Amino acid sequence: MKILVFGSFNIDKVYSMPRLPERGETLYCRGYEVHVGGKGLNQALAFSYAGADVIAAGKVGADGRYLTDYLEKNNIDISEIDYSGEYTGHTIIETDPDGQNQMILFGGANREITREYCDALLAKHSGADLILMQYETTCVEYMLEKARSLGLKTALNPSPYVDELRSIDYSNADILILNEYEAQSVTGRESPEDCVKALRELGSRVIILTLGAKGSVYYDGGEPVYCPAFRVNAVDTTGAGDTFTGYCLYELLAGAPPYDALRFGSAASALEVAKPGAAETIPSRAEVESFLEKNR
Repeated sequence: MKILVFGSFNIDKVYSMPRLPERGETLYCRGYEVHVGGKGLNQALAFSYAGADVIAAGKVGADGRYLTDYLEKNNIDISEIDYSGEYTGHTIIETDPDGQNQMILFGGANREITREYCDALLAKHSGADLILMQYETTCVEYMLEKARSLGLKTALNPSPYVDELRSIDYSNADILILNEYEAQSVTGRESPEDCVKALRELGSRVIILTLGAKGSVYYDGGEPVYCPAFRVNAVDTTGAGDTFTGYCLYELLAGAPPYDALRFGSAASALEVAKPGAAETIPSRAEVESFLEKNR
């Protein structure tokens, strides 16, 4: 299975806080760490660990070499990553003792991607089984439309939410995978059922909606398929959605029934949130299979 992940590559600067600060408040942090990150990087790793052959595509600056070194050490093809960016994107992440977080994202090189880069990338990889995109880079709408016109299967994770996501053409995404907040923001609806209905009206065909502790749902026009979440002690929720995305989509593409794919993705994300960090704590396939065996 050949997967093209077109997305962001970030340096994650993580601050451990006694609690998340209020507006205008100054707090001392309890610890500071630097990690590899970015939704593109995280999802590429999750897809690769699940079993896919992954090509990572995007842009970094000269300060981002260690991000691509990390990907390469984890058996991901980095030949399509452009190193001409001025600064690599980075994220400031504040986490509290309950595992909740808030983030500030600097786009950097992720926001310098051009249509010319997209054209060249698709010309070489139009035979991929899937192209997966998020919304931390430029040219996402162009890439969706272009990939769709070439007959390439597309998946979109419209995250992080920005107002532009209310007006893009969702019919160009074969699979839409998003969390409850993102679905509510895109559609202006509240309940998961109303969100799914609105997303279908926007042109989405397959919708995978994650609902946090309430589980996840798959919808393709028939009866919705619900899967409960696993109960775990969450230490750090950073990267949970990206881990779910890579594992769940891999299982679907491999032919698993929707419920099984949702459960596999849920198990992977449950393991990921049980440790501090994001990319470095994405579990291996063997770990996910062992967890599922113990939680039958």
